[in-house]
Amino acid sequence: MDTFFRDNEIQTDKVSGAYAKQTMDSYASFLVQFEADFSFALIDIDNFTYINDAFGRAGGDKILYDVATTINEIINGKGILARNKGDEFSLILKDIIDYDEIWNICHEILVKVNEISLPEVGNQTLTVTIGLARFPENSRHLDDLISCAEKALYRGKTKGRNCFIIYLPEKHASIVPKSEKQKAVGSLNLHSNVCKYLTAGDDLKAGISNLFNFLSSYFEIDHICIQANEKLLFQKIHQRSTNKKFDYIPNELIEQSINQLTGIFYMSDTKNLLRAKKDFLYEIFENQEITSSCFADISYRDEKFGYLRVDMTGTEKDSRLLQYSDIDLFLNAARTLALILHYTGKRVEEL
Repeated sequence: MDTFFRDNEIQTDKVSGAYAKQTMDSYASFLVQFEADFSFALIDIDNFTYINDAFGRAGGDKILYDVATTINEIINGKGILARNKGDEFSLILKDIIDYDEIWNICHEILVKVNEISLPEVGNQTLTVTIGLARFPENSRHLDDLISCAEKALYRGKTKGRNCFIIYLPEKHASIVPKSEKQKAVGSLNLHSNVCKYLTAGDDLKAGISNLFNFLSSYFEIDHICIQANEKLLFQKIHQRSTNKKFDYIPNELIEQSINQLTGIFYMSDTKNLLRAKKDFLYEIFENQEITSSCFADISYRDEKFGYLRVDMTGTEKDSRLLQYSDIDLFLNAARTLALILHYTGKRVEEL
């Protein structure tokens, strides 16, 4: 490392204070050339686009700086951190390829990033997803090694974010990350499936059940249901959920928090409730091991039929979060269902 930094021009990213991508690329090639053991990680800030859009560039720049500073404090000279583009960083840990040592470093990054205080962006809980591969164990070619890290990162994103994945060929080799175009097409297909399931026939009860089965499987949602008249209807609990029994959450508590413009109450991380001084609501979520939750208002004009409720569960060491990019799909499902109930004159609890 000393040789590389003595003999090469070093560039840094002005916003985050991390190294520039060009420096990271050169350093990675240098290590591969001299066959030095190292781990290569891609680190993506979760929901950065939403936070950046909601709170402005200054808030986004503060996040980039704080995340980079936190990670550099953790690695403490064990490697180098660079900002690739947007909200993505890359990390090289030289001479560190032991699985347990890597696990401990990645876990500390998750924990410390969660603890970052960000009053500039409404004290949103900050999370990252990490995908990591090892040289030479996973590949002796830099492009292939980066591809392995990308596959691990993609798996972490689909798993629920706020996690790290250490690439293992037997688990991750077959993963094919989607391009931006494929993601857009996939999103269109998902919204189309919502309408398809709910309008496939006259049996709305079967349509709702089929839709919830599909959403639960596709997103690995721990719990999805309709909450109406103090009951949980059409419950679908995923087999991986840490909690198998979910309880009704009083509507008045949801109504106090719901966004009147969007009809959504979305808690990306239930710890934010403590910052908002909603301790009682936090205790309800905590007792059901819910780490992230969304309530979409099932309503049409002045008619209210209930809420579409989606929960993710976990523990403090293994929390799973719903993503902002998924919320519009749940809102679409709630609005479509409300239209059907309105024009058929049915009540969801009577299906």
